[in-house]
Amino acid sequence: MRASARRFRSLALLLWASLGLAAAPAAAQADARPTPEQVTQAENYFNAGAQAYDAGQYQVAAEAFLEAHERVPSPSLLFSAAQAFRRQYLTEPSPDALRRAIALYREYLRQDPKAARREDAVTALASLVPLEARLAGEGPGAAGGEGSTAPGGGAAAAATPAAGGTRLLLSSPAEGARVSVDGQPFVAAPLVAPVAPGPHRVRVQATGHYDEALTVVAVAGELMPRHVVLRVKPAQLRLTGTGGAHIAVDGQVRGTVPTTGAIALEPGVHVVEVSLPGYELFRRELRVKREQAVGLDADLRMTSRRVAAWTVLGVGAAGAVATGVLGGLALASESEAVELRDRKDAGSLTPSERDRYNAAVDARGRLGAAAAVAGGVSLLAAAVGFGLFAFDEPKGAGAAAPAGPPPRDPGVEAGFTVGWLSAGVRGRF
Repeated sequence: MRASARRFRSLALLLWASLGLAAAPAAAQADARPTPEQVTQAENYFNAGAQAYDAGQYQVAAEAFLEAHERVPSPSLLFSAAQAFRRQYLTEPSPDALRRAIALYREYLRQDPKAARREDAVTALASLVPLEARLAGEGPGAAGGEGSTAPGGGAAAAATPAAGGTRLLLSSPAEGARVSVDGQPFVAAPLVAPVAPGPHRVRVQATGHYDEALTVVAVAGELMPRHVVLRVKPAQLRLTGTGGAHIAVDGQVRGTVPTTGAIALEPGVHVVEVSLPGYELFRRELRVKREQAVGLDADLRMTSRRVAAWTVLGVGAAGAVATGVLGGLALASESEAVELRDRKDAGSLTPSERDRYNAAVDARGRLGAAAAVAGGVSLLAAAVGFGLFAFDEPKGAGAAAPAGPPPRDPGVEAGFTVGWLSAGVRGRF
């Protein structure tokens, strides 16, 4: 779930790179194509800049967007930087911020004449250019110099990150994230920390997430970003109920009932199924939060087919008993008839003995036939019963996981929102 947002931002940066390179000559594209390392660096700068923008640190955000543009050239990043400079000027009026915003808007329109945010850029220029003209009319002392671009001249200078000393820009998409540098007290992210060049120990923490400790190397005179994605602490699921039943979460088998330990679940929506042959499927949809403890009692009910199987097998067992009894009586009648026949062969039988002989022969026939019928019924019932057992599997067990990823918890959603800022799909700037 967290990896999908990260992949999305990486793909977005690669898309920006392709858009920026599309206007370049074909011979220069091979040399200008960003490396994977540059894409990773640009992603770090962009994510950190986006969070700084949300926190109202517009100057830092603009620098971060321009650093990202240095590594992965893209008109969209120029637009993002222009938006940040515009807000910086509106909150803390500075001629330099005004000129750089204007120059970047113009460069954005020049590099991408069919830009998706063209109307926004034109509208911003319509409001900012008169302000620049007014400052120019007040003289160099008020305007900080003449011209309509950043110091140094031209749009290229406006798109170049300004030197601001050696600093770390630390951010995290986790809600309420706090950052500590070199053992200093934790401060709410994003944090811009002036530091000395070299390695620095950084710790990031947020409620419902695992702490992260890392080392960030500061480069002299540069703004070094690090966007830290914290691992979410999962919810804990425990199940009780029908012993031996199989537990599946989102289509994946996770254990048997009762659980010996908690099953870890990512925050969001999950489908829990508990199944056992001969029992109705237990199915629940759960929406869980970070660190939430969830308990379920999966007491399964026997299926009607399994009840029928036991009933038929009971009939078969009764038939087997009846077969045995009738067979035993038939053998007893056979034994009596054989004994009387032997006596008849050795001499004569009295009238009562002849009647007993005839009755034994008749009983042997009737009891044998009844035993055969009972045996056949018993075998048929056994076959049907075992067949019902064999095909009594719970419906839906092991079903595939839902097509889409579960909704993210608030801490992770912030990262996804950041990924859209430069394109402006949601109009955040």
